[in-house]
Amino acid sequence: MQTELVNFRKDEVRKVWPLAKSFIEEACKTNDGFSAEHILDFLEKGTMQLWMAVGENNKVICVCVTEVRQYPNYRVCDLRITTGEDYERWVDYMDEICKWAKENDCKKMEVFARPGWERILKHKGFVKTHVQIEKKL
Repeated sequence: MQTELVNFRKDEVRKVWPLAKSFIEEACKTNDGFSAEHILDFLEKGTMQLWMAVGENNKVICVCVTEVRQYPNYRVCDLRITTGEDYERWVDYMDEICKWAKENDCKKMEVFARPGWERILKHKGFVKTHVQIEKKL
């Protein structure tokens, strides 16, 4: 079945939140800088954007959260959350997000992700330039 990635407007987020919530909650556990409620608040304010692909019987295939930020010299689109099942079915959606980011005057995509994403996104033109390492204090 063909699915498409949908970018929900901030006024639509609350309606589809029940489909995305558990995915966002699970992703937030590995970060612990945000909770799902924080993400929902940012989505409804429009400072973050919700993307979802839903298949048959409203089964969520993927959930993505982006954040457009303004650096002093340019805008960047940060892919904050990417999660779902059967990534082979939806990894190509990255092209749509990049297109959207470019149309919104972003000069760069930033993806800080688990190590496996480096391998997956390499064929999409993403190049490893940095490693983010954290230490809890």
